[in-house]
Amino acid sequence: FKAPVDLPHYLKTKAKTDETYQKWKKDGWRSHSIVGAWRRPLFSGGWKESTEADTVVFNLQSPSLFIDIRFPIKRPDYSKCKGFYELSMPELRSLARQHCFAGYSLVSPKGGTGSSPVCTRHHALDWNYHPSFPRARPNRWRIELSPNGESFKEFSVALDEHKQAVYMERWAMYPNGKGPYLAMRLVKPENAADHRETLLIVVGNHFAFARDRKHPLPSFPGVSKGGCASLVDAAFRAGEREKMEQMLNLEGSYGRVCDHEGNPTWEIKMSTLPWRQGQRLLKPKALTGENFSKIPSRIELLGGLWEVFECSFTPKRLEYILSAGALRRSKL
Repeated sequence: FKAPVDLPHYLKTKAKTDETYQKWKKDGWRSHSIVGAWRRPLFSGGWKESTEADTVVFNLQSPSLFIDIRFPIKRPDYSKCKGFYELSMPELRSLARQHCFAGYSLVSPKGGTGSSPVCTRHHALDWNYHPSFPRARPNRWRIELSPNGESFKEFSVALDEHKQAVYMERWAMYPNGKGPYLAMRLVKPENAADHRETLLIVVGNHFAFARDRKHPLPSFPGVSKGGCASLVDAAFRAGEREKMEQMLNLEGSYGRVCDHEGNPTWEIKMSTLPWRQGQRLLKPKALTGENFSKIPSRIELLGGLWEVFECSFTPKRLEYILSAGALRRSKL
């Protein structure tokens, strides 16, 4: 990589995420090339492969922000539980094999033009993040878009000894995975020591919500390898339940904005916190204030103030879906 700033955790570790994201936004570092809600039919790298037979992926991308959530098919079903406290330590350990990361996709050249645009992702939150074990390689890859724009291939820019990409992933668009988009970040209140990085992205009829763990994270003396699974395993062996729960308490939730009748129900279909499944992300009255005459720069939602990072919905449509059913469709 060219500089430490290229590393996915650099901005987070240096507490420069806000200022840098705002600068990129102001400078026009946005690309529509891979905007959509994507599934991943194939990963291939070295002698490892992964398909939808073992992992289900929800990768939502706006022109700048992204949320990427991945679930092992074999993850046990804990959706009837009410929280971590109902799970045994072995059951907690089984949740560590999920994944969620979110942040900014910086596509070069600016706008994503040309035959081989390159994307570098900078993570504002990450399931595998710990300040003692920052990721040592960039999340950087070349985009090869299909002619109809319904699929793309992700080729790592890192090459093996034969000058081949060390991995490839193929992405395919979900049904209704193209359309208007919305990307928002929760604004950090002044002097808020307990703020948790939180993002919400909508593309078409799909939404993804990501909320970071509480910081600071626990320490893991004597552990030489990072990653959530490794650290949770270490806490399990040491009998440290609290550390296990702290590392697992990162929410990545995916769902559909509207039901089959077009009502904005915001039902969570899958979540790294399994008890969230079946719940509504937004309920009536979650939105404070109405009558959007234009797309607002900030919105009061879920008890907090959100920056509207980018939006292509009409003002009335945005107001309707965020009202989560509090407004009649006749108002559109």
